[in-house]
Amino acid sequence: MYNYRKRFFYPIHVERSDPNLAKLLLEHYGGKDGELTQVLQYLNHQSNMSNRVLRELLGLIAAEELAHLETLATVIGKLSGEAISYVSSDGLPWNIDYVNQNMDPATMLKADIALEIRSRVLFEKQMSQTADPGVKRLLGFLARREGIHQNLLKRSHKTLTEGGSPEQYMEIIYDYKMSLQVLD
Repeated sequence: MYNYRKRFFYPIHVERSDPNLAKLLLEHYGGKDGELTQVLQYLNHQSNMSNRVLRELLGLIAAEELAHLETLATVIGKLSGEAISYVSSDGLPWNIDYVNQNMDPATMLKADIALEIRSRVLFEKQMSQTADPGVKRLLGFLARREGIHQNLLKRSHKTLTEGGSPEQYMEIIYDYKMSLQVLD
């Protein structure tokens, strides 16, 4: 299902090193609400989701979050000039307990929505902590993508809990795919 492409999901332009910002961005790399947590949580929820269309959506989002993880690794490396590992901005190693492993479909989607909200808010906060226009644009882009995921997951939760039609589910997949056509 996953394909590797040589080019990044979004262009990466870093004007100068900024080890302090690199340290803050580690929260998205190996922190509790970071991209690694998102990837693994979506893959876990996808494996346990009974609705086939929601399984597809979770797989699509997991693949995108994996691209975000790769992008952040590159940005952090350029900002710090150092190798990075899966630790938070406080230096704490990533932990499997960060991943919500609930098995109830509605509860899984609520946990995914909450994770997207926390990630988006953190990206928005970090945008104000850099003057580098390329990094600022990238963080804004990532925040917008998390917002798109959040909205799609909210619609999925509503459709699921209200007993939506197959057409409503397919519209969510269509909207996700269309959101990729209008990338900045």
